[in-house]
Amino acid sequence: MSIENTPVDALPPRTDLFAALVWIVFGTAIAVGAWNMDRLEHRHINQYEIPGLVPGVLGAVIALLGLVLAARSIRQGALHAGVEARPHEGRKRLAWVFAATLLYALVLVGHGIPFWLATFLFVAGFILAFDADRQADLGRRVPAQALRACVYGVCTSAIVTLVFEFVFLVRLP
Repeated sequence: MSIENTPVDALPPRTDLFAALVWIVFGTAIAVGAWNMDRLEHRHINQYEIPGLVPGVLGAVIALLGLVLAARSIRQGALHAGVEARPHEGRKRLAWVFAATLLYALVLVGHGIPFWLATFLFVAGFILAFDADRQADLGRRVPAQALRACVYGVCTSAIVTLVFEFVFLVRLP
């Protein structure tokens, strides 16, 4: 059974512990970076509109959830001597996810493609690429998968675009 089809609870607890440590470090780095951003007090910026507020909260939540995952893995025996980890499984899939995310962030967004279209393409493409095996196992045909991916892409793109433009007041490319 490959890691893609393995239920989360079936992974060895030590694997979860390694992942938890990565999430804790990542979330903490984001929160610290956001905390160190200029708060623009000299421009009399409202405290709820300061740069770094949302990334700081998100970073703190990521670190907190990493702590929860670490506690769960320790409770399941991650620190016991006989427990194995499978750190090498899933690296190829992780590399593809990383490449897709970089494609979205560095190529699609801000290079002549409107943000809403780039977000739609990323979400729909991501779902089609990374959920195809599971959908096939459920007996769903490709046209239904494509329609579902497009619906999720449209909804995600619309919500994210509207929230950024009208809640966070961010001009999007």
